[in-house]
Parts: sequence; structure tokens; C-alpha cells
Amino acid sequence: MTETRHYPTANASGVAIFDADGDGRMDLYFASNTYLPLGSSEEGKNRLYRNNGDGTFTDATEQSGLGFHGFCHGIVVGDLDNDGDQDVFLACYGPNRLYRNEGDGTFTDVSEEAGVENMARTVIDRETDASGNVVERERTLINWASGGALLDYDGDGDLDLYVAIHGDWRLPEDDKWCGFEDRGIRLYCNPRQIRTVKHVLYRNDGDLRFTDVTDAAGVGRGDADKGHGFGVVAADLNADGWIDLYVANDQNPNFLFLNNGDGTFTDATETSGAAFDIDGMAQSGMGVDAEDVDGDGLPELFVTNFQNEYNTLYRNTGDGFFTDMTPFYGLSQDSRPWVGWGCALADFDSDGWPDCFVVNGHVDANHPDYEYQEPPLLLRNVSPGDDPRSRRFKLSTLGVGSYFDAKHVGRGVAFGDLDDDGDIDIVVNHKDDRPALLRNETPLGENHWIRLVLTGTRSNRDAVGATITVEAGGTTIHRQRKSGTSMLSSNDPRVIIGLGPAETIDRLTVRWPSGAETVLEGVAVDRELAIVEPVEGDGEASAEGSGVAS
Repeated sequence: MTETRHYPTANASGVAIFDADGDGRMDLYFASNTYLPLGSSEEGKNRLYRNNGDGTFTDATEQSGLGFHGFCHGIVVGDLDNDGDQDVFLACYGPNRLYRNEGDGTFTDVSEEAGVENMARTVIDRETDASGNVVERERTLINWASGGALLDYDGDGDLDLYVAIHGDWRLPEDDKWCGFEDRGIRLYCNPRQIRTVKHVLYRNDGDLRFTDVTDAAGVGRGDADKGHGFGVVAADLNADGWIDLYVANDQNPNFLFLNNGDGTFTDATETSGAAFDIDGMAQSGMGVDAEDVDGDGLPELFVTNFQNEYNTLYRNTGDGFFTDMTPFYGLSQDSRPWVGWGCALADFDSDGWPDCFVVNGHVDANHPDYEYQEPPLLLRNVSPGDDPRSRRFKLSTLGVGSYFDAKHVGRGVAFGDLDDDGDIDIVVNHKDDRPALLRNETPLGENHWIRLVLTGTRSNRDAVGATITVEAGGTTIHRQRKSGTSMLSSNDPRVIIGLGPAETIDRLTVRWPSGAETVLEGVAVDRELAIVEPVEGDGEASAEGSGVAS
């Protein structure tokens, strides 16, 4: 942030948790911004830190090839070429980048040949002049990408890429002066002053080549109805076996695209109930997640928003319909004073119920009426009664760590098990400040866990879109292998499931994106379990045939 208040510098960057060098440990990769205009500064490289396995990290940026210097907002990580390692896509102001993982801790920039740079596109504006004649003018839009998610939308076994576009902004023509002119206080402009641009869906054609299928797949919203995109989550939201897309938009309706199973989507934005708040108003959507918070098998949707709006929890009522139930779940009042960004619905105490974490921070340090730094939120999922449907969230920041006793300017957040002890740690990328690594030291007591490493064969190798059902101790837990989530960030690809007091998993079922199933019985807890999708012709897998414990 500088006194010029160039609009893109308000949003900052994300962070990714993934195994960059194939040693089985989760590394950290931080996105970063540079000064604008692009090319005016050598500062602002992305940074990769290798996990040493002893609670420390080593800067491996230079040897890795991931030291991108530019204006990077979002990181999307996944095995895009099905070769067993994690590739990296960067969503940027300026050309996007795609890095192929060479399998030895190094990466090669393949952006140009992959076809995902998405720097600009040309549109035709039609205006009526003073004589009543229609005049056509060609205009080039800058596709300023913010984040995205991976999904195999067409069921061909490889991961496609959805990229959220925040808008069209350029120097110097869009560098407007906003703020309190009479007091000489310059502030960031409102998002509504930024032209919206159609988001992009890229089909993976194999060998790291991609084709823009936005309109053909049915996710190209009309010219007047687009969104300032931020967080994206890819998950099966209507339990039909196909992975769907939900996109948080800043001051525009949140998008919901339901997968038809034939390579196209139905735009359910207006009918879903998850586009607006309970009053029918579009909010300032930023971070996003999807998780089953009440145990009915259907994932709810969660979106972080701006000050005085509250972070919204949409209860999944089935068939692609949602209801804003935020006050009922106890999430309204605690979030209303703050500006929310990265987030998760994740089980931090391994009791089997997803809790809620949100990092906050205002937009502008110059604003005379608001504090710039804001406290993070941690809310525990509790039940005041015996009925699971009565779940509520309770603010639980007292005595949980010094980070929660202070205020910060948070932006992107990623979640995963950095020390391989079975619980979920948190990494926060702050704006204009050092990041925070929050190691989870929650005493588990009688609670247990299982960490799943899923490998697809017929499905995409990362198994994005797989659904997991765990029956243990008389309780059924539903989880998914999602992509996207939070904001501008990528989570640990392993699925970490808290089991509560259950000492054995009675039955564990993985339904793969291909439709195949793996069923394991009598599974031991408190360990990592690697499960490989049965190859075609194997039929239903058994515990002896498919469950491989590491």
C-alpha cells in the first residue's frame, strides 16, 4: 500500500500448503504483490519454504523456480498432468502463470504454451451518438485474476481450471482519486467503480494444454451480470455425484453453477438462495468454504463479507437450494463489526464437527473512522442439545493463543497438517507484514482422527470431487476432497477428519468422481491412510484390496 492507493493493492495475496518436492511433508508457498505500475520495482517475489520436518522451514525459492516477480493474488495447486506431483497456477494482475512440477523440487514456467495467461480480451461496445446512430467501439479488457479452483467438470479424468476475475483496471486511466477530498485523505475506491469481466473456465486438453470453454460450458454470465470474483470452492453441492462451483463476488451476487454431468453447467445463481443475504442484498463476498456443519450429509456454504454485513452461512436444503441461516447458527453478531477475508469450516478440535475460522482486516489504513488491524475469529461448533440439527457456533478466542489476543490485517489463509500430528494448522498471509504460522496444539483428550491420501486412477489423480463417508461410534461424518476454498489460497490436499471419541472406524466409504467406490471396514484411527481408486474391472474394493496405511 502506498499513498497512491492503486486499487489492486487493497486485496493482497494468498498462501498454499502442498508438498513441492515429493518428500511427503507439506511446504509453504506465499504469493506476493509488487509496486505498480508493473515493472517499476524489483521487490515482491513469491516465496517457497521447504518443510524440514522439525518445525522449521528453509527458503527454497531460488532453486525451485517459483520465485515469480509480479503482482500475484491467488495460488491454485494440483496435479494438472496426472504425473503424481503438484503443479502451480498463479492468478495475477498481469499475465497468469502456470508452473509444471518436474518431480525433483523444481518447476518450469509453461504459461505461454498452456494457454492460461488470459491477459486481455477484446469486446465491442455499442453506443448511440447524438444523431441516434449506433456506434461500435472496440475495447480491450484487462483480465485481472484473483483466485480459482480445480475440478474435473467433464469427467475425463484430468483437472480443469476455473479462474475468478476481479475486474478490468489499468493505469493511468482508472487511477481515480477517492476519499475525503476536503480533508486531503485519499482512500481506496469502491469495487463498484471497477468494470466487471467474465470469469474463465479452462478445459484441460492434456499435456498441460488448456482451452477456454467458458461460454460452451455455461458459466459465462451475461454482459451486465458478472461479479468481482474472489474466493471459489469446487465441491458436489447437490449430492448428484458431479462437482459444482460456487464463487464469492465483491458487491455482486455470488455465483452458483450446478454441474449437469454432460460437460455443461446450469447457472443457478438467481434461484439458489446463496447469491444474496436474507434481505435479498448482494454482499461483499471474499472468502468461501463448503462443509457439512450439521451432519445431514449436505455441505453448507460459507462466505466472508465486509463490515456491517456479517459473514453468511447458507444452509443446504438439497437439490441446489440454500437458505441464509446465519443468525440461527450464531455467526452474525460476532462477524458484523469486521472485514472478513480467508476462512475455513474445519474441525480444529477433532470432535467430528467443523468449526469456523476467519481472518479479518480493514481495507485502508488511512480511514479516519475505522481501525486498520482487526481481530481474527475462531468459533467452535457446539450443540446446546441432543439434536445434531441444533448446532451453533460459539466465539472461542479466549485463551487459545497470542495470535487471537492481537489485531492483524489478514488476507489469504491456508489450512493443513504441517507437523503431521493429525490436527489442522493455520497459515495466514498478512497485508504488508510478515505471515503467521499457527500450530494447532489443541489437547485432543479422547478425540481421534484419520488423515486420508486419495489417489485417483480412473478419476483425476488428486481425487478432487471424491466424497468420503465415515461411520464411527454411532456417528456418520461426511467430507469431500474439495478444491479452492478460503481466499486466494490452496489447502493441504490430504483430507483430515476428526472422529470424536470413536476408537475405530466401523465403515469408511470413498465415492470417487468416476462413480467407483472403495469400502473399508474396521479401520484403525490416529494415522494416515493412503487409498487408491480401484481400476476398471476390479468392482467394489475391500479393506484388504485397497486400504494401504502409510
